[in-house]
Amino acid sequence: MASRTSARVVFVGESPDATVRAEDVRLDDEARASFRLVAPQGTADVTLALHGEHHVGNALTAAAIALEAGTPVDQVAARLSTAERRSARRMEVSTRATDGVTVLNDSYNANPESMKAALKTLASMARPGGRRSWAVLSEMGELGTDSVSAHDEIGRLAVRLNINRLVVVGDAAAPMHTGASHEGSWGEESVLVPDTDAAIALLRDELRPDDVVLVKASKVAELWRVADALLQGTELEGAE
Repeated sequence: MASRTSARVVFVGESPDATVRAEDVRLDDEARASFRLVAPQGTADVTLALHGEHHVGNALTAAAIALEAGTPVDQVAARLSTAERRSARRMEVSTRATDGVTVLNDSYNANPESMKAALKTLASMARPGGRRSWAVLSEMGELGTDSVSAHDEIGRLAVRLNINRLVVVGDAAAPMHTGASHEGSWGEESVLVPDTDAAIALLRDELRPDDVVLVKASKVAELWRVADALLQGTELEGAE
């Protein structure tokens, strides 16, 4: 797009050539990013309270706009570090006090890019301590002729990221299960269930203490019912 405008262009990203960039990006155990904000106006450290490395790009865009408006770089960094999630069901992270099960409720909506970002966040959160990871996914709506290939790709990515269990909800999302199977999923690593009730029953039976569960789909799937049921539950039938 830069070549199509006569306006001055400000590039953001992690590339050394970016005008406003992030250096030394690190994630904590809950996939919250810290980085060094570098710009022509100066440098400052940022620690995000938002879950997921993809928020680094969002933060850089906001920083570039603020810097162009004349905000000092240290103030930009300070405000970014206090930014909070404003919408429900968007990377809403909750941990059950009874058993340590963590639920990432990202069920507000979904598209291929946000699905990939959420899966990477799940993998990052599960990695410390070797926690078991669950991806409970359903359809991504309004993809037209790309629907089958896009869902297939997400299933394959779940396998590549070593997600322990993939629960695909509903026939519309079935290509995710197919993709996971073709990528090398074996046994019950990936399972296709007909609806949210079946997904809830499976999770209540097989979740263990300290597992991490991502719940994500487009609104039409109403997958938040799974997240709500998990957070209302107090006991795990699969716990020893």
